Amino acid sequence: MMEEEKSKWLKPQKKAEKVERIEAKEGPWKQDPKGYFLIKVNHEDGTIHVGYCDNNHELKYEIVGKRAKDICHTIAERGLVSLFEHASYLGDELKEAELAIKYKLKYVQDEDIKFEDKIDE
Repeated sequence: MMEEEKSKWLKPQKKAEKVERIEAKEGPWKQDPKGYFLIKVNHEDGTIHVGYCDNNHELKYEIVGKRAKDICHTIAERGLVSLFEHASYLGDELKEAELAIKYKLKYVQDEDIKFEDKIDE
């Protein structure tokens, strides 16, 4: 796509007379009826491993990839999430896992990455 074409998609074509500003806030946690995911990284081969468990805590699948967006696509394609909040959480968490691999940082699911926490090589 040419740079000129690409940039027109980044700007709204029209602006409403009055644009409502909405402050973001944390919402309540909801269990996804489809299940949950356990995420870990393998620094040796640069892969992200995602275990999918049903709500009976049975591991059903292991999804392995190097890029967050590929794993997200696979999860969506297989219909393993049913809540937008859960899909959003996964995208965020998987991107953190990807960055942890790229910058050789420790990764623990549901914890913020600390840039001073390099892994031992």
